[in-house]
Amino acid sequence: MAEFEGYSFSRLYRDENIEFFFIIGVNDSDDFDDYWDERIKEVVGYALIFTDKNERKQKNFIYLIEKPFRKFEDIIRYTKRFVDQMSLSPNLYDRENFRILKTNINGHSVGFPYIPFIQTIIGNDIPQYILDSMTEETTFDTI
Repeated sequence: MAEFEGYSFSRLYRDENIEFFFIIGVNDSDDFDDYWDERIKEVVGYALIFTDKNERKQKNFIYLIEKPFRKFEDIIRYTKRFVDQMSLSPNLYDRENFRILKTNINGHSVGFPYIPFIQTIIGNDIPQYILDSMTEETTFDTI
């Protein structure tokens, strides 16, 4: 049986070059309580869609939060499908071009400002000038 029954994606940030999402594992529970919506949710990783205007290419990153005995195959498969649907690139290769990395940064409670948190996750994976151009005005509060 899979660790999670499904996955959802919550956008934390978007501008003209970057979209950054939480990957959330979702389970239904058999225990019903009137004060609880029955769902167990856990941040299992992050997805980054990055458009390099200089190279005219889209690059996709999946950052998986390391956890012992976690099976990442389903997370990767669902995230790739999600990014394919979100992609605005007409080039098929851009939608299938993924770099999968592991992280130990768990962002289940991220507060404003979001940009330092995002920069700690993506680090040197995108050009510095793009990191420098990120502004808080274009963020989305989706947590």
